[in-house]
Amino acid sequence: MNDNFLLGSKLAKKFSKKYGVITYSGTLAIEVALSNLGLVKGDKVLVLSEVCYSIVNTILKLDLIPVIVSSKNRLYLTDEDIDKVLEKQNIKCILLVHQYGILNKINLRKYKTKGIKIIEDVAQAWNIGSDNYKIGEHSDIVVTSFGKTKPLSYGIGGGVFFDNKLIFEKIDYCDNDSRQNENILLSYAYPLCEKIDFDDLKSVADEIVYEQIINANRYKEFFSKSSRIKYIESDDNNVWHRFPIWVEDEQIYNTIINKLNCTELEYQLPHELELSELKRNKNCIKYNYNVQAKGIILLRTRNIDIDKQIKILKGIVGNLV
Repeated sequence: MNDNFLLGSKLAKKFSKKYGVITYSGTLAIEVALSNLGLVKGDKVLVLSEVCYSIVNTILKLDLIPVIVSSKNRLYLTDEDIDKVLEKQNIKCILLVHQYGILNKINLRKYKTKGIKIIEDVAQAWNIGSDNYKIGEHSDIVVTSFGKTKPLSYGIGGGVFFDNKLIFEKIDYCDNDSRQNENILLSYAYPLCEKIDFDDLKSVADEIVYEQIINANRYKEFFSKSSRIKYIESDDNNVWHRFPIWVEDEQIYNTIINKLNCTELEYQLPHELELSELKRNKNCIKYNYNVQAKGIILLRTRNIDIDKQIKILKGIVGNLV
């Protein structure tokens, strides 16, 4: 427990929390978080539709009801999206995923005064925030993943960070003291966390985010000359794990996609959750407010030759910028 306590709590400070536990995966970190917020069977958890299906399956596993929201801009939640859902649903928890490294700048204090619990998932977000929004400051629990595609890229494991020290007493740390504790509910602490060099991980993550922001700014500079291709206007310190652009004209969008497929430029399209991908999907509630951004394309920002990427883009959309 000592190694896990020291390493977890060291990283927790990054997210404005006092304590942390290193888990076997980010998914299990979410399970630990949901299990320690006083939620009961049938409580509703609001989550963006643009997340990994394992997140929603974890909500279902705990007999909670996911309320899946396809936001107006598709990429991140706004207070407007959440308030519309609260008019119809009794939400007990918001699982705020900063997907693609894009900051969901929500007025969390407003929802906490309503008794709503807040979990922030920062797996794709590192060193993000703004003058008015600090990751973890107003959430109950912060979770992350150390998957190989994430800024904190250990390749395995995740973390859960919190202020309530009682959570420690519910976790099995694979030692004699834990095994004899009658209050054990969760046996997800990663026993080999002493092998993780978090100082090195954080250093690498800082370098990755620096690269992503530099490349995202190059994309911004390129697309700022276009009236047909849009991107998120933001002064916030976003990671831009993927740089999102959208094209409102369907014909132009299809033309760009066809041309991209003939190049080596790496991109992906939004992967909104389909209920068919989920276990027990009859227990899900879905709201679709996606009326603004239709033709979204997500450009890679990590491990790329940005000059080469821009050159390819010029050949594809040169007449639009």
